[in-house]
Amino acid sequence: MSDVAVTWAKAQECRDAKGNRDRNAKDVLKTIAAWADAQGEVWAAVPVLAVECEVSERTVQRGLRALKGMGLLIETGEKKVYLGRVYPIYRMPLETGHASTIRRLRAEREAEAWGDTGVTPRASDGVTPASPHDDTGVTPRGDTGVTQIGKEITQGLKPSSQARACAAACEAWATKAPERVAPRPVERAWLTAVERSGLGGEQLLSAVLAAVGRDPDFGRGKAMNLDRWLDEGRYEAWLSSEPVASPAAGSAIWAGPAEVATTVAVAMGPAAVASYLNRAGWDGGRSVIIASTTVAAERLRDGAGSALRAIGVRVEHGISGSAQHG
Repeated sequence: MSDVAVTWAKAQECRDAKGNRDRNAKDVLKTIAAWADAQGEVWAAVPVLAVECEVSERTVQRGLRALKGMGLLIETGEKKVYLGRVYPIYRMPLETGHASTIRRLRAEREAEAWGDTGVTPRASDGVTPASPHDDTGVTPRGDTGVTQIGKEITQGLKPSSQARACAAACEAWATKAPERVAPRPVERAWLTAVERSGLGGEQLLSAVLAAVGRDPDFGRGKAMNLDRWLDEGRYEAWLSSEPVASPAAGSAIWAGPAEVATTVAVAMGPAAVASYLNRAGWDGGRSVIIASTTVAAERLRDGAGSALRAIGVRVEHGISGSAQHG
């Protein structure tokens, strides 16, 4: 089961070719979503869906046909045999549409504020169909989580420190709960969290790393989806914690400033913190990372040298045990 797919399914609008709401299709979509994996792939026996929806099998089949027509279920071409019957394996396009009901409501409110009623004028009304402000090629202001019609792209993070921080957060979360990371929804949630909280990407990443390293829910197999964790503001509880990678039992932990660990994680990814930084020492008097090997020193300089210099930190090779930790 994927919370990502279920959250996505609840937010989708199911309408037939005439524009009427198809409640049967919506019920089938929400029900089958509970069987989907984190990538949105799913199969489900029609009899099972019929029982869960409390309708006939023919009604379920009608709903599946409608969902395929709406583009909310896409056949992958693969099949699943169950109790002598063959069922197609579908993919739910989680990268399109609204990522959650909250996002949908926010987008609809924003559209209303800009005078877009969501209704295309009919030709018989003598009105030429147009988007708000006569601009047919624009994406609505802000992060609506909606794919631009005809362009098949979404508003996303441009290559920047913000994008690298988001990618590093996904990578860190995936080390403990890979099934709880869906990059597109996380990207949208990241943008919303930054805008709502006023935090920088490094601060948000610091909270993610702290949660991954210390939240007991990961060990109990109860980790949340990263996008939901961001949407609900769960990062606030971890903002004051030092970000650390999740080391294996018995391995070293970075003893220097949290800002340094965050900088390395943003520039090189959380794995670099565990591989090169956790085994290094810290000379607080000189603001120097004392790498344990020449290879580690070279990797840190090559991958994060510029970012570290920007915060006044240098990298040297030496014996970490002799470094002053302060």
